[in-house]
Amino acid sequence: MNTRVRCSALVVAVLSMFLASGIRAQLRVELGATIGSYSPLRSFQPASVYSTALPGSPSSLGGTAFGGQIRLWVSPRLGFELAGATTSSTFGGGFTPGGEVPRSSARVTTGTAQLLVLVTDDGSRARVWVGAGGGAIQHGGAAYASFGKPVNYGGALGLGSAIRIAGALSADVGVTSLIYNLNIRGTEATDPGLSERGTQADLLLRAGLSYSIH
Repeated sequence: MNTRVRCSALVVAVLSMFLASGIRAQLRVELGATIGSYSPLRSFQPASVYSTALPGSPSSLGGTAFGGQIRLWVSPRLGFELAGATTSSTFGGGFTPGGEVPRSSARVTTGTAQLLVLVTDDGSRARVWVGAGGGAIQHGGAAYASFGKPVNYGGALGLGSAIRIAGALSADVGVTSLIYNLNIRGTEATDPGLSERGTQADLLLRAGLSYSIH
């Protein structure tokens, strides 16, 4: 019995080492930096109180997005991606019946985690993948300071491509859609009637460079 146990343990150990070495041989890491466009597409639900310090619509929060990502391919077809981006914007301002109102500023920071599936051949010069996962969206800056820089969570869908330039360097392009339920409410320190609520669909277009490490 002891001999059988030892043999079984040896077989399991050998198989584990073989599988581990196979996975290590297939692992590929891609690091990238991007610049793009952040575009919120929906609208806010009506509120009982409005503030000139807050955007009148989600589109006011759009702008140039700076970010980066890391992708880990565990097989020729399957991978994972962690990505982040940040966008600053200014809005509002001008003359009102109560006097001149200064412009306000905001910053939207997003982070996503997606499972990737390669839909082209792994050896193609232009590899294309689709992705799905989750994301976190933080609204900050002066406009949201009194709200505690709220964070909302939702789903993420992506489409991306890495086009090989030379060696391990590739041009990286993609689009990610963030779908989430925005729920920002005022407090006694601001005004309970203030709110930004509603289901949001934000698009993040990106382009940049990525470097592959085997």
